[in-house]
Amino acid sequence: MVNPASRSNGFQRPNFLDLSPADWPQIVESFGEAPYRIKQIAEWIFDRRVRSFQEMTDLPQAFRQKLDENYALRSLSQGGQERSAIDGTTRYFFKSHDGHTVPCVYLPFKDRKSLCLSTQVGCAWGCEFCASGKVPFSRNLSVQEICDQIFWVEELAKVKLDSLLFMGMGEPLSAYNTLIPALQLIRGEMYFNIGARHVTVSTCGLVPQIEKLALEGPKVNLAISLHASTDELRKKLLPKSSKWAVKEVIQAAKLFSKTQRTKVTFEYILLDGVNDSEQDAKRFANLLRNFVEKGDYMVNLIAYNPIPGLPYRTSPHAKMDEFARILESRKVPVFLRKPQGVDIQAGCGQLGV
Repeated sequence: MVNPASRSNGFQRPNFLDLSPADWPQIVESFGEAPYRIKQIAEWIFDRRVRSFQEMTDLPQAFRQKLDENYALRSLSQGGQERSAIDGTTRYFFKSHDGHTVPCVYLPFKDRKSLCLSTQVGCAWGCEFCASGKVPFSRNLSVQEICDQIFWVEELAKVKLDSLLFMGMGEPLSAYNTLIPALQLIRGEMYFNIGARHVTVSTCGLVPQIEKLALEGPKVNLAISLHASTDELRKKLLPKSSKWAVKEVIQAAKLFSKTQRTKVTFEYILLDGVNDSEQDAKRFANLLRNFVEKGDYMVNLIAYNPIPGLPYRTSPHAKMDEFARILESRKVPVFLRKPQGVDIQAGCGQLGV
């Protein structure tokens, strides 16, 4: 019933959301309570967002006491926060039980309220242009720690999030064993109940995990970081994930789109003089020819956000516009993403600690 790993997190009590909901009936029964208590517990956690079982006032006191003695409802604690003076983007820092800092970013768009979530402490994939890749990998975040980012940001920002982006620190698909149960809670009708179109999982192109997610994961959108139109350049920019050729990554994306029937976004950071030439744009368009259907994918062109100590520069606006024009002329759906949170080091690629 209780995963032994959930007791190795420094807590005397395991975190309740680190347990599978499939175990909840056995827990409730072991405390002598009826099955309908499961729905009550879920409502208190996900609708009313309580921090302890003692706050669940329509549960019997003895039951609340037993739950409170055996399980915890929050793992992360408050750290600090920084708010952009330019666009209102807010970078939050939370503290884990073992002293790590877990960052996430709240993005207040005009039409939606998004949260960019972290899945790991540090990152083992070492993309050359990314601040997260310079933070040594320590461990995956637990299911509870992933969910806690949502709970805390909604409470602190006083908002109801309607879009979740797994694009923070870490490579989500290398944290697969905690990502999937977290996604099941996020998508589940009795839990966070956020629709598939509003949940995006990002990856630097882990082909086996993309295929696995396509076949067994809950329905979500997928964002794949390509950033290069040739295997040679991709190996330089993304040295570890480039073990899979660009065409292999795109083939896995086709499987995902066809199986899940949701959109795939190809992320492409434009680096001045590195991957932003006319030839790069034409090659990139050719790679995406005959993807599945036009409406099943799009390209996000991203302005590089400078990171101290790294040699890369942001492409001039004229070159970014020309790159987008070339893709559009070849019928590739493209969006030029506007940078956010750059002044507080919370933009794309800047999320170190």
